[in-house]
Amino acid sequence: MGVTNYKSLLDQIERAQPKEPVCLVTFNYDTLLEDALRQFGLPINSFEDYTKSHPFYRVFKLHGSTNWAREIDTDAPIQIEMGFEPESVFALLMENWDSIRVTDRYLFSPHDWIGVNARKLMFPAIAIPVEKKRSFECPAEMLESLVELLPGVSKLLVIGWRATEAHFLGLLGNRLAGLRGGIRLHVVAKGEGDDVRVRICRALANNPPASFSVEPGGFTDFILGGRVADFLGD
Repeated sequence: MGVTNYKSLLDQIERAQPKEPVCLVTFNYDTLLEDALRQFGLPINSFEDYTKSHPFYRVFKLHGSTNWAREIDTDAPIQIEMGFEPESVFALLMENWDSIRVTDRYLFSPHDWIGVNARKLMFPAIAIPVEKKRSFECPAEMLESLVELLPGVSKLLVIGWRATEAHFLGLLGNRLAGLRGGIRLHVVAKGEGDDVRVRICRALANNPPASFSVEPGGFTDFILGGRVADFLGD
């Protein structure tokens, strides 16, 4: 595997020798982060691996993933054949949409699509980006783990996130409200870093950051400058 910004980010986190959990929260659907984590002792082959299998990495994909799905319940007499092509599965779902119910039973798969598993229909677990969305697309246990860890956060490094998801901003505000002294915030969002900082500080109005800074460049510049370890190590 080639060098990616994710791999370089994790490499610099490792150099900081963290002794507390490092929460990696992402709204991306792809598996680039998982691919990079595999090289740092965290092969993710199940939902438990995201939050329970590494000494300090805890991974949270709040908008779902290309290799997650939800099981479907249906009252319709649907004939399911093993080996359905994705197009055939989705056409079947659309044809019977009125009779199906997407459950909260999640399935993890090593593949990048899921249609039929164990003769059960599966629906892609991917959230449509909506700023005022009131729920997350992830197993309840994953969200519970994040909620439990947030009050212990001391540093918040934001990379490429526009901070427009009201639901997550509300979660941050509620869970960080009691943190003594506030967090240290650093924003990496080329061209709109100040706007992102303002949105986050507004969400944390009950306990403003103790300090904040904005990266003038983007993700690559931040990584190449080696400033991740500096931020985490201070």
